[in-house]
Amino acid sequence: MLDLLDGRATAATGLDFVNEAAPVSAEPFRWTGIQLTRWSLDRADKNGERNLWLRTLDRLGLGFDS
Repeated sequence: MLDLLDGRATAATGLDFVNEAAPVSAEPFRWTGIQLTRWSLDRADKNGERNLWLRTLDRLGLGFDS
């Protein structure tokens, strides 16, 4: 790590796994978005008003207002 921060070219800093970004799975973000949407829709059904999350989805054209 110190060699990377100093910009030194060493055998360790030349390895592929050191220079390549690790892929990040989108699944935790999808799950969170789905759960937030389900919770928001349930509350909207009970209260009759849409929260900020649902209004944002509506503005993005992803709403459930049909």
